[in-house]
Amino acid sequence: MTKPLSGEPALIEALARIFGAAPPEVVLGIGDDCAVLDLGGPDYLLWTVDTLMEGVHFDLGYTTLRQLGRKSLAVNLSDVAAMGGTPRYALLSLAWPKERDTAGALELGQGLAELGREYGVAVIGGDSVAAGGGVAVTVTVLGTAPKGEMVRRAGARAGDRVLVTGPLGEAAAGLEVLKRRLSLEPALREPLCQALLDPRPQLQAGRLLASKRLASAMIDLSDGVATDLYHVCRASGVGARLHGAAIPVSPRVRAVAQILDQDPLDLALKGGEDYQLLFTTPPALAETLDRAFRQAGLPPPLFLGEIIPGDAVLLQTSQGMQEISGAGFNHFRLDLEGGSV
Repeated sequence: MTKPLSGEPALIEALARIFGAAPPEVVLGIGDDCAVLDLGGPDYLLWTVDTLMEGVHFDLGYTTLRQLGRKSLAVNLSDVAAMGGTPRYALLSLAWPKERDTAGALELGQGLAELGREYGVAVIGGDSVAAGGGVAVTVTVLGTAPKGEMVRRAGARAGDRVLVTGPLGEAAAGLEVLKRRLSLEPALREPLCQALLDPRPQLQAGRLLASKRLASAMIDLSDGVATDLYHVCRASGVGARLHGAAIPVSPRVRAVAQILDQDPLDLALKGGEDYQLLFTTPPALAETLDRAFRQAGLPPPLFLGEIIPGDAVLLQTSQGMQEISGAGFNHFRLDLEGGSV
């Protein structure tokens, strides 16, 4: 039996019921990384939006406004990457506290525009309002994907391999370093903080997987493997088994986990904000997949486990099997029926 949803997923499903059925030109609405529209022509239109809230998603005690501007766009570009698309245009909605110098807002805008130039995305407008609390940054991105190539969360099948485009847990470890003010050697500290504060959306890998039809399902890792893979499983009607010994945890993450007396797998699978791409692919494509990534100058994808019949995400370690479905980041921990979870 499928695990009941709570928190943010339950809220989204309840809102979807209120909003009702989408019009016929909407290929995908609520429930994937981007909304997808068919407006004619060879490409779908991809549409995504993300909000970063001060005190929830960032702390200006250790995040510069330039970094915040870059990240506010990067998290949206990562959604487009997860669909195998190409981002085109962005809009910025900025809530800025009245008592703060607007020079800071310009610094944020400079960071956003800077990342846009790196990825060929034009910032073409938006809105600004006075905020009564902290800074809130909302960015909307429009992109495109060829109709025969777009990848969804649905599509994973039993027997498919589960892979990821890079190591896991570095952003989560970076957050712990900053929050706890850990004193570390620069060679250890800086890459972890960089992973958190200035993520790199995997657009090239996403387009490669889509254009060569190497991914049966795909999602970007914003809330952690435990939650994001569970989204894929729910959309595809399958389960997944991850192999603890195979999880790509870097020595940097292991070092921070040891300092914190934590299991490094918790940082890798539940911490979130990696903004790597997690995808599934049939075993028969393993050699083709590795060759395609090498020819593109990209690191080969890393194996996590396999898709299995069922409806849960399982983690197999030397201590046995445990279910980790939805155990990553969740904005809300209140049940919509009124109870706590």
